Amino acid sequence: MTFSRRNIFKRDHYTCQYCGAQPGSEELTLDHVVPRAQGGVSSWDNCVLACMACNKRKADRTPEQARMHLRKKPLRPTWKPLYADHEVRIESWSKFISEAYWNVTLRE
Repeated sequence: MTFSRRNIFKRDHYTCQYCGAQPGSEELTLDHVVPRAQGGVSSWDNCVLACMACNKRKADRTPEQARMHLRKKPLRPTWKPLYADHEVRIESWSKFISEAYWNVTLRE
């Protein structure tokens, strides 16, 4: 299973893992549960989706430090990915972000 933005979005069902909002992909960000500033790494069990408001509120703190609750523990998915046609793009981002943004393997 490739650790990529696309697969994190799929794993988290395009849902903020703090408040449960589903604002659309352009309003969701990748959040490090343990921030990189505190030694957190980019991995399946340390990255979740967060809406812009929750990401800003959490900032460079852990959920506990920010008094925010994760809806579920982030884990490496057990499913096999189904890749979309390489011509399918998220329309609102298509002119700004290449397919590589979504499919590149993130460093763990």
